[in-house]
Amino acid sequence: MTALAQFRRDTDYTETKISLVAPFVDERLRVKTMNVTVENLVKAFGLVPALHGVSLEIASGELIALVGPSGSGKTTLLRLIAGLDFPNSGRVLFGNDDASAKSVQDRNVGFVFQNYALFRHMSVFENIAFGLRVRDSGRRPSEAAIAERVMTLLELVQLNGLEKRFPGQLSGGQRQRVAFARALAIEPGVLLLDEPFGALDAKVRKELRRWLREIHDRTGHTTVFVTHDQEEALELADRVVVMSQGRIEQVGTADDIFDNPATPFVFDFIGDSSALPVVIDKGSVSLDDRILSIDANGHADGPATLFFRPNHVHLAGQESGAIVGTVRGSRRRGDIRRLELEVGLARRLCEIDLPADAEVPKTGRIAVKPAKWRLFPRTA
Repeated sequence: MTALAQFRRDTDYTETKISLVAPFVDERLRVKTMNVTVENLVKAFGLVPALHGVSLEIASGELIALVGPSGSGKTTLLRLIAGLDFPNSGRVLFGNDDASAKSVQDRNVGFVFQNYALFRHMSVFENIAFGLRVRDSGRRPSEAAIAERVMTLLELVQLNGLEKRFPGQLSGGQRQRVAFARALAIEPGVLLLDEPFGALDAKVRKELRRWLREIHDRTGHTTVFVTHDQEEALELADRVVVMSQGRIEQVGTADDIFDNPATPFVFDFIGDSSALPVVIDKGSVSLDDRILSIDANGHADGPATLFFRPNHVHLAGQESGAIVGTVRGSRRRGDIRRLELEVGLARRLCEIDLPADAEVPKTGRIAVKPAKWRLFPRTA
């Protein structure tokens, strides 16, 4: 008996008991995947614009995360790729095939919803088999082939032995895994996930997102998922697409997005950051007429915004060119202490992280310097 089989025999299935094994390609589950091309998609709901000419290239077998605040257009983009909605202009290509006018069924996509969307009156087995059984007679597998496919997927999502249960008898994490298996049953070329872990608590989310990455590596699907959880996107995806107000702000790896944000929005949205209004004049950067020890890096003269992350700041002591602020708050966060400073004449708030044992006043003024920063021109 394998270790995985022993685990399944001896363990009651809960959402926090997911066996994570070394990823390997499972040829039983490999499908013919394809690249997805989004070309200049425009979508409006009545007079309300949702997407403004969005273009995106998704490589075959790639795991892409769409992330952004509510109303950014990420779910609309996912629905247009799926065929659950249609653009006002632009097109969606699966490989070289224009799928823009095709239905969901004709696009052969697997879709996983946040609320699982399982049929309550059907067993786990019947839910997973549903997409295969409703195919027209020319494309419908035999019952034996359907049963084999379902049992293979139950093994993949680690729900062996639960095929006769109904959704109401499962935990939230288990229901979500059934939804994944159902989406995979039709052998989709593209797998689309809309906030797949949004209804689950933090501990279960963390377990399932590691599991999702393993499933992706084993099956090789071209996968696009929407999430509002930045950590989830950065941890899981091959590339992250950051969206705002119906436009793509930046596309890149987790390192690209976090370490080299392309716009003020990305810097502000991804991770913790502070922003201060400054002025660039002849290569000098000033905050309220106080020249800072910050390189303008060739930026043109004029108003700008200085961005930095809390963990990139250190105490400056008596050094010149530091940012001086008044401590307004202090809270412990594991091994660090986060200070809230009130800076400048406008009393802007910024945050800095220091070692938890650092000797800093609970009130009063301190001087700090960012070791890493970015400057962006300010238009308003």
